[in-house]
Amino acid sequence: MKKIILSVAVLATGILTQAQLQNPDFEHAENGILSAWKNKPNDLYLWKIDDAVKYSGKNSLQISNIKDASTSAQPFSQIVPIPGNGLRKVRLSGYIRSENTTGNIALWAQVKNGEKTTIDFGNSDTQNRKVTPNTDWKEYSLEFIVDDNAKNFLFGGFLSGNGKVWFDNFSVSEIPFSEKEASKEALIYIDEFKNIIKKNSIFKDKINWSSLENNLQKISKGMETVDETAPAVQYIMKNLKEAGDNHSFIDSKENFDKKSTSNPTAIEPESQLLDQNIGYIMVPRFSSLNKEVGSSFAEKIQKMIRKLDTDHPIKGWIVDLRKNMGGNMYPMIAGLGPLTGEGVLGYFVDGMKKTPWKYANGTCGAITVPNPYVLKDPKAKIAVLMGPRTASSGEATAISFIGKDNVKTFGQPSGGYTSANRGFKLSDGRNLLLAVSYEMDRTGKEYKEKIQTDIPVAPSENANTDAELAAAIQWIKE
Repeated sequence: MKKIILSVAVLATGILTQAQLQNPDFEHAENGILSAWKNKPNDLYLWKIDDAVKYSGKNSLQISNIKDASTSAQPFSQIVPIPGNGLRKVRLSGYIRSENTTGNIALWAQVKNGEKTTIDFGNSDTQNRKVTPNTDWKEYSLEFIVDDNAKNFLFGGFLSGNGKVWFDNFSVSEIPFSEKEASKEALIYIDEFKNIIKKNSIFKDKINWSSLENNLQKISKGMETVDETAPAVQYIMKNLKEAGDNHSFIDSKENFDKKSTSNPTAIEPESQLLDQNIGYIMVPRFSSLNKEVGSSFAEKIQKMIRKLDTDHPIKGWIVDLRKNMGGNMYPMIAGLGPLTGEGVLGYFVDGMKKTPWKYANGTCGAITVPNPYVLKDPKAKIAVLMGPRTASSGEATAISFIGKDNVKTFGQPSGGYTSANRGFKLSDGRNLLLAVSYEMDRTGKEYKEKIQTDIPVAPSENANTDAELAAAIQWIKE
């Protein structure tokens, strides 16, 4: 029988109810299946009840890799009703122990509204509450600011990569706002963050700023340091998401520094000759902001195009963006410049203002390819492959082709992140990537949702076939 916890905590400031979190201490299982908690089976991990290692009670939940899982993850979760009413702060916590861990461990939660749509999200990393690996039992927590629009949490934890981790004694409860005034340092940081969005977001007019600012006064009480402003910042981001922004995010100082010097994703472009006269170019995501690294990436792509075009009688080209989840668009487009052609390729649109992006003589944005290549046949057909993982700058790269007479797109609709993000450096070293404009193709068509393909192609059910690629090849041969 599933255990339902209904407890009350009596604090100096009042009585706070705990949410109906089921089997919070992992004590109950039926026929070897853990009650209440769900997980997506992953053959790389072992998920089991451990009665030898636990924080308290009889059991804990243990997750460990049984094969190399350096690029995989094992999450678990359950749906929990959100306690309380009105504007309130809710704390989600659990005890964690780990050993021999080389990956990442975290608590995570999604906030769902009455329509079961995710309206907020956070984990140990995004809330700056990182789990320290390879340590004994320690309590970790997340905090969310919610209102009556929030109905449920999807709450759990995960291990990504290799290692062994134990979870125990989870809880979800409402906690009171402080009555103490916030420090000047905290208020300045919150205002800095809020004002960037209020001035620059393309969704700014859809936010009730009067209500938000009144709520921030309550939320910020007791905050003294910049680190302690996380719930207030998260509340602003939640309002931005509810206004329709699914693209803006905060990048950590660590990630921002990596992107400034290298390409953290480190996926190389690929090329090959298909059917003796079709050039295939796969362009992956590229996240570096470093000009030299970006120019090198673009030059690799142009060299691939040059070699295919000079060594073979190319009839047509296939540009594969199906795994391109975005990053920095300019190295991608500069690399593909011989195929996009020169001139205006698209526009950033904010209200009545249009700002073009261009390719000319090897240059796109701040990225320049030395000795740029020019196609032997600029009118050769070009098939662009897209899908749901084509997102953000991957979509901007696809838009750079749309409107050319010799281009058709194939596959499934794109990811739907067709806004352009601009980086705003925050005073704590983090970077706010804020959606400040939509994107428009060279014909004047604006994109605010997913890009629909010219030739819809369902993905192959057989892992040995590629339906999108086959359809593109057939079109080029026509």
